[in-house]
Amino acid sequence: MIASTARSASTSTARSTETRERILSIAAEEFAERGYAGTSIGGIAERAGVGKGLVQYHFKAKVDLALEIVQGAYAQASFANIIGSADPLRGLAAIVTSIRTVARAFREDVRVRAATRLLREHDVIPATFPTPYVSWVAVIAQCLIDAADDGEIPSRENLATEAWHLVANFYGVQEVSQRLTQREDLPERIEEMLEREFILLGVFEPRRFLVESPEDSVQL
Repeated sequence: MIASTARSASTSTARSTETRERILSIAAEEFAERGYAGTSIGGIAERAGVGKGLVQYHFKAKVDLALEIVQGAYAQASFANIIGSADPLRGLAAIVTSIRTVARAFREDVRVRAATRLLREHDVIPATFPTPYVSWVAVIAQCLIDAADDGEIPSRENLATEAWHLVANFYGVQEVSQRLTQREDLPERIEEMLEREFILLGVFEPRRFLVESPEDSVQL
């Protein structure tokens, strides 16, 4: 009897978790397509095939869904770009893999796309979101320092500034790609961006860092 009750509780918990994740996925699609103002709890419920009350059981308000999606996206290593100490990549190789992986997330992960749009619309959303790109700029800066130490680029004093501009250029490239092609051309545009940035950085033998296909980047 006890074992049966435990199995029933476990099954119920699994179903609840599955339903919650489905609601989040549908909400992400709605936010990505319609933005915050154009998304409603009712629309999410209808698209998810559940009652509005069930959505509000898991998320009391639309803002709670938005917060969950943004915080969840930024918790992903591939998006937040916290390159772990166990990762063998460093210097320019780490930067290339990092940028290609984030570009891939922008194209393929609807929650990342939703989080990006929600962050753009933060002034109309009654919530405090994490500040984007700060940790990524810091990681890129450290990678540039490593690259200089390894003789991949000339040493200079303004590598933190270079890291800021590298991340800013990425954001601009993906934004224009989104506006013009729905990010269909993003892989090619990112490769062009990397080539240009490496010229500005004075990279020694840049092609050896760019020979890998954009599709060979780290899996999300």
